[in-house]
Amino acid sequence: MKCSEPSAMEPRKSRPRKTKREWPLAPPRRSSEVLYAEVPRNQIALYRFLLEGYDNLAVMSVVDRYRAVIKLRFMPDAEKNLRGLLHAQGALIIDPPGRSAV
Repeated sequence: MKCSEPSAMEPRKSRPRKTKREWPLAPPRRSSEVLYAEVPRNQIALYRFLLEGYDNLAVMSVVDRYRAVIKLRFMPDAEKNLRGLLHAQGALIIDPPGRSAV
């Protein structure tokens, strides 16, 4: 059959609409946690790449580029995975800048 010939096929039937599923999930959280870490200065880009590679495990911001302090915002459910990743890469988790440890 050529494209220019009229088709002898029946018209397509429409599919029934999918119904919305009710998932038994907890409501989404509206808050995030913050963690500060000191990383090797030449590996700041690597940490950003790794966090994106882990399905955006955390949102990273550089707080002090000279000391290589990064700020990580993440969901509370992801804290265990994030701390494991930071520990495996050799990052040092620190107190927030401006707060003194008493």
